Amino acid sequence: MNTHLYNYTQTQQSRLADYCRTGKLNSIDGLTENRVHNYRKLVYNVVDDTLQSAFPLTFNLLSEDQWNEVVNVFFSTHKCQSNSVWRMPYEFYLFVEESNLEIKKKYNFIEELLLFEWTEIEIYMMPDVQYPEFKSNGGWLGEIIAINPEYKILHFNYPVHLKNPNNITDDDKGEHYVLIFRERESGKVQFMDLSVYFAWLIEKIEIEKKPLVKILNEAESIFGIEVKKLFENTIPFLEELNSKQFIIGFRK
Repeated sequence: MNTHLYNYTQTQQSRLADYCRTGKLNSIDGLTENRVHNYRKLVYNVVDDTLQSAFPLTFNLLSEDQWNEVVNVFFSTHKCQSNSVWRMPYEFYLFVEESNLEIKKKYNFIEELLLFEWTEIEIYMMPDVQYPEFKSNGGWLGEIIAINPEYKILHFNYPVHLKNPNNITDDDKGEHYVLIFRERESGKVQFMDLSVYFAWLIEKIEIEKKPLVKILNEAESIFGIEVKKLFENTIPFLEELNSKQFIIGFRK
């Protein structure tokens, strides 16, 4: 390999990349200066379109000036680490989380909104996870429930998964949980609002792999609700999860 040629090419490419990000032009050999702005416009449009597609709720929440400002700052100052375009929105979310931006003062839930929108992409694009061996039929109380492993449960202070972001206020602050999962057959991503108890229950089922009757006995001591009442409230929820393909059956 011609090291000098490699270093030369890398330098020219880096200068062009820096210009596309910042708009500040350093000397680039063979460049037609009255056309170089087209490169920056092209790259910026790819970034902007990708972020608009990834964060439609956030895009609709912000004014045009607010959106353009945060995208411009991200585009000009952040050096993306991933070589996959679909992961750029995650870096945008981290950038907003770590930056002191005016929009965070006006919308104190915006980080949670971005995380919610990103997680939908992440679950859709995640590698296939091996499902446990399971059977379709069984008893809710005495057997170990098998669930779809392609999921996440997120805990929010604001109901970004339930309300139009324009209508979220400080009065909405509280304990909010959402289940996000990918359907086994279609690959479609679904989400469900969860109570604190149901979020706890799903994690218990997955992590401890105990029969439901043992989990309900533990829940009685934690939540202060009689097992009979827990059972009456839990079975319809489990049946709904089963109809939505999150509960896939019972472990063999």
